[in-house]
Amino acid sequence: PVLTMAAHKAAVDIFDEVGMEKLLKKQRLLSSYLEFIIDDINSYLTTHHSLPNTQHPSLEIITPRNWNERGCQVSIVAHGYGKNLFNKLLDKGVITDWREPNVIRLAPVPLYNSFTDIYKFGEILKNNL
Repeated sequence: PVLTMAAHKAAVDIFDEVGMEKLLKKQRLLSSYLEFIIDDINSYLTTHHSLPNTQHPSLEIITPRNWNERGCQVSIVAHGYGKNLFNKLLDKGVITDWREPNVIRLAPVPLYNSFTDIYKFGEILKNNL
């Protein structure tokens, strides 16, 4: 169908214009910034929580940090939060993916996500823990 092909052609044109090298570079930068935000929130939780470090709720990044073993997606285990955190994020307009028993998958996409999006996500995440 012509309309489907027109949408596909527009997408291919955008990829050609931007270039795969630039997309991959931004993918790594966005995902690295997201990891930094999550690590920073965990540091905050560790220093501002009254329970011993082994008992405080945390967000564990389970996505390999080695870029040869991953794409842009960042998966976290929401220790002590469960699906309630996922639902809070969804209520705030953050689209993520839930995987049982307690994994939230985040996917900053270089074509349409910005560093501001990642920062805002971090603020929403921190405010809903």
